[in-house]
Amino acid sequence: MVRIFVPPENIYNAVDAVVADGYAAVEGTKSIAVPYCGRIIDALEPYEDVTAVMSYQNVPNSGYLYLVVDTQRYSPRGHQLLDLIEKLDRNDQGSS
Repeated sequence: MVRIFVPPENIYNAVDAVVADGYAAVEGTKSIAVPYCGRIIDALEPYEDVTAVMSYQNVPNSGYLYLVVDTQRYSPRGHQLLDLIEKLDRNDQGSS
């Protein structure tokens, strides 16, 4: 299930999302979300077929989301991913 992750939720739920879906969206301020994304990326290190990077996207509902993206599946600034994140944000029922 694709959804928005909220720290301090267990990072392995987000790791599973990156492996399964190619990305994980994280809600929160920079001081909370950036270290959380870093821990997700660190946890993805054993996966040889995943190349994870952190990204950021402004969205209408949440204002902004931090992303961990598998660059072997999506370009962090590609239209396909941007559209998926906007749809995720639009359908979010308020995870915080």
